Amino acid sequence: MPATEGHTLVFGLTADPIHRGHEQVIHNSFAFAQSQGLPIQRFLMVPTYQPNLIAGKQLPRTAFNHRLAMCELVAKAMRKQFKYPVYITDTEKKLFIKNGQKSYSIDTLAAIDAPAKLFVLSADHFAGRWPKFRKWHRWQELVQTNGLLIHQRPGHGLNATFIQQLQAINPHVYVVKDLPAIDVSSTQIRHTGPAMAWQQAWISEPVHQYILTHKLYP
Repeated sequence: MPATEGHTLVFGLTADPIHRGHEQVIHNSFAFAQSQGLPIQRFLMVPTYQPNLIAGKQLPRTAFNHRLAMCELVAKAMRKQFKYPVYITDTEKKLFIKNGQKSYSIDTLAAIDAPAKLFVLSADHFAGRWPKFRKWHRWQELVQTNGLLIHQRPGHGLNATFIQQLQAINPHVYVVKDLPAIDVSSTQIRHTGPAMAWQQAWISEPVHQYILTHKLYP
């Protein structure tokens, strides 16, 4: 990986499957960083292994090795086409094997060796009167020790007061807004089917081919 100074962006995702919306988050992260003069050393995708589920979420349908492989296909394409320093890490699997239990986001971030980390998150965790992020395990400590890069998402208005509270804890809390967004979810793709998702440009061709080869989401 590159040895240049800068922030390490950490993007946790289930990737079941990874889709164009995830790719747009990567594009927007680099565009925002450039506009703000924030140097990026690397962008790490961290597929979840055994997630601690929040309300309305389900366990991943697809095995970790397949979700990791699909993320690697996207990272490889990003490095080749856009020269982004995008990489994959199996940190959550290693933590599970080491500790024998599910890890929280604060544990995952602590296990990633980088001096300046920005945790990449979607606006839906910071929306509404009672933002879901307030229910996260040791969320205040997480913000104290890591910056946040919060991406606006269609239909999820940010709680501005809560954002200000977070910025009071850590000035390195940023909101990415007014950039393109692709309104698609992995759940939509699983319900629609990979062929239709590919035709509607919800997933990349390499991911589409991988899904067909390994007979995922029949």
